[in-house]
Amino acid sequence: MMMKCKVNLKIADTVILMQSRFPQEQLSAEEQKLQVTERFDNFFYKGSQRPDILIHIDIVDKLPEIHNTKPVFITYHFQDKSENWRLLKKGETYIYKCPLEDKKQIMLVNKTFNRVKAYLLPKKNKGKVWNTSDIIYDFLQVLLINYFAQRNQGIFTHSVGIKDVDDRGLLFAGKSGAGKSTTARLWHKHSKAMVLNDDRIIVRKVNGKFFIYGSPWHGEFSDYLASRIESAPLKKIFFIHHSPKNIATQISPKPAFNLLYPALFPTFWDKNCLENIAAFCADLIKHVPCYSLGFVNNEKVINFTRGCKDGKKTKI
Repeated sequence: MMMKCKVNLKIADTVILMQSRFPQEQLSAEEQKLQVTERFDNFFYKGSQRPDILIHIDIVDKLPEIHNTKPVFITYHFQDKSENWRLLKKGETYIYKCPLEDKKQIMLVNKTFNRVKAYLLPKKNKGKVWNTSDIIYDFLQVLLINYFAQRNQGIFTHSVGIKDVDDRGLLFAGKSGAGKSTTARLWHKHSKAMVLNDDRIIVRKVNGKFFIYGSPWHGEFSDYLASRIESAPLKKIFFIHHSPKNIATQISPKPAFNLLYPALFPTFWDKNCLENIAAFCADLIKHVPCYSLGFVNNEKVINFTRGCKDGKKTKI
């Protein structure tokens, strides 16, 4: 079957080939503004690296009905509690299903999460066309979380990633409300460092060293978008919270693990993948210094953070 359209993405050094016999949707200038395509434009890849993941896209008038499936995981919107997507399984095939209006889709995924048959519906008033955002949000994130976990190759974290002026990577993790977006804004406005992402950072181990990578999925702060394809060797991890004064204390692996785990995207439905994620985290916090960082919302925290030294408690 002739493929009319091929698109490559590269995320965290992983190449994803999306191909279809159907053309891509042509967006008007106004639609491009509304969709904010620059959120992931810099992840398009034109190099020669062979694809790690292949996604074949088909546009159908009716989504396939798949019976006798086993529910694996279901997510709901945090506000209205409506279903966002669900992951099912039949035999060795995973089924990703999204019920959202204007985004109804079914993806059939092989057991190693590197081959996908995507079924999308025609677009209203535009017919049988597709858009990269149909795949990126939210399916591709789910796919990559499983892909890395199966291979023990990396983790997704709820965190801010900074590539500092010396090219060193800093990771700032914390629960909701801990100050991730605030941290991203401070570093973006008051330093020459590069903000890789304010909410989704991928951590991988390459040739014995840990690196942080930007991703297409971000939080509420997005002024830094052009830099998200960058990566940096990870030198320090900070678990952040608001505080009356800047204070940092280096912490040992056990409490560091307890703070890191809630900031992950664990594959609760797969025991082996969950074990891989836990092992990756244990290795990470063993080799990368971790700190508890209480901070004040002003630019002084930037140099304060840079000045943190291993084995010492620092405060201002």
